[in-house]
Amino acid sequence: MNVMYNSDNYYVAEYPGQHGVELVDKNTGRGTFLEGAVEAKFRAGMARLATGKPSEESVDEFLEGYDALLNQPVMLH
Repeated sequence: MNVMYNSDNYYVAEYPGQHGVELVDKNTGRGTFLEGAVEAKFRAGMARLATGKPSEESVDEFLEGYDALLNQPVMLH
């Protein structure tokens, strides 16, 4: 597991062996595991953000676009 992003609102970790990304909303205690085409789109968006000097607010705003997918309660973190 590699932490990609960690703010007061979101936590993002990649799992290279499983070819996926975990996204957690710390405020709601909900998360999801992204894989396949959704993961590829997510990574592309994060890479676009990383080309500049994004603020925490701009990254969190990008992550808010995935809130509808956060359907699993976080049990341990």
